[in-house]
Amino acid sequence: MCSETDQLVAVPGAVAAGTTYKIGRVRLPAAREVADLPMAASLGASKHVMGRTQLAVWLSFPSRHYTPWARNQGYVLLLVAALVHLVVSLVIAMGQDPKWGEVLLAPFCLTGLFWGFGLLNVLGSYGARKRDGIEAPAREKALAVWESLYYCTRDNVAFEPGVGVSFHPSETREYIFGFRGNGHR
Repeated sequence: MCSETDQLVAVPGAVAAGTTYKIGRVRLPAAREVADLPMAASLGASKHVMGRTQLAVWLSFPSRHYTPWARNQGYVLLLVAALVHLVVSLVIAMGQDPKWGEVLLAPFCLTGLFWGFGLLNVLGSYGARKRDGIEAPAREKALAVWESLYYCTRDNVAFEPGVGVSFHPSETREYIFGFRGNGHR
């Protein structure tokens, strides 16, 4: 196994060295080339591209694979449904001799899908937030382990000093969430 005299690089540094950003007039890829790279929408702007070497992908800390605003889409859909429902109800109410049943229920023909998908998204985000809360301590421990890892370029292995276990960079996630997540330290 590598020693301190070999070419050691902290894993966060190896990921940073293997990650490049292009800003400017570039064409975004149509599909994901590497599974860990975010799509154009999650980068925030259509003129930014991130690239990673395979080593950086293997050693990177796993992302959640969703953008923060995705958890609030259900509320946005419910707001749109309420506004459209209100406008359509007012238009029907201004008609000749409307009945309140049709004023309140007829707009559901237009807004029913918004209400349905909005409620599904709200309920789904509630479960996801609950799961995030349960997983938070494990992710914090895994992040602390990940930040203490080193990569040896000579032997192409990653390891945690003082633990005595080395592993191939492609096994980083299994190491930080599996072996180290079970209370070894």
